[in-house]
Amino acid sequence: MGCGCGCSDSGCDENKEVRYIKCPDCGSKSKSVPYQVLNTMVKKNLKDDLLDNNYFICLNPECETVYVDETKKSTFKLNQLNKPVWFKKGSLPKIACYCNNITYDQVEKAVREENLTSWKDIILNYKSKAICMCEKLNPTGECCSDNFYQLVNKVLKGEGRQAVSSSSNCCG
Repeated sequence: MGCGCGCSDSGCDENKEVRYIKCPDCGSKSKSVPYQVLNTMVKKNLKDDLLDNNYFICLNPECETVYVDETKKSTFKLNQLNKPVWFKKGSLPKIACYCNNITYDQVEKAVREENLTSWKDIILNYKSKAICMCEKLNPTGECCSDNFYQLVNKVLKGEGRQAVSSSSNCCG
C-alpha cells in the first residue's frame, strides 16, 4: 500500500517510526529521514562518507548542519549537498517541489500570473509530466504538500484572495 502519502510505494514504509535526536552542532531537534534521501542529497564525491546508520535532519534553520547519523560521527552541511534545503537559512533557490524542481519563485509566479492554485496545475505549468517521489527526493523524506500549499496560500492572502485547502494526498 505504501506510506499513505501518495508518493510512489518503493521503499516507503507506512509503519516506520519517526525518531528524534539532538544535533551535535546546535542541540536542536533532528528528525529521522529515509536513508535513500541521503543518496539523493549528498554530493557524489562524499557518498563514501555515508555510514550504514540511521540519519536525521537538523530542523534548526540557523544551523549549517543538515544531516547527522545516529552516532553523531557523520554529518553533512549545506555545502556538501546537491540541492539547497528550503528551510535552512541561506539556501537558494528555495525549492517548493523537489520532485519536479519547482522553486518558490515559480510557484508565486504561477499563482499570481496564471491564477493556478493546485500542485498539479502549477507543476504542469512548467513541466510536461508531474512526478511524486518525495520519500526519496525531498530533503526531509516527507511529502512537500503542506509546505507547497502554505506558499500558495501566502501568495493568495497577499493578493486578498481566498485560501485553498491542500489535498489529503501527497503531491495532490
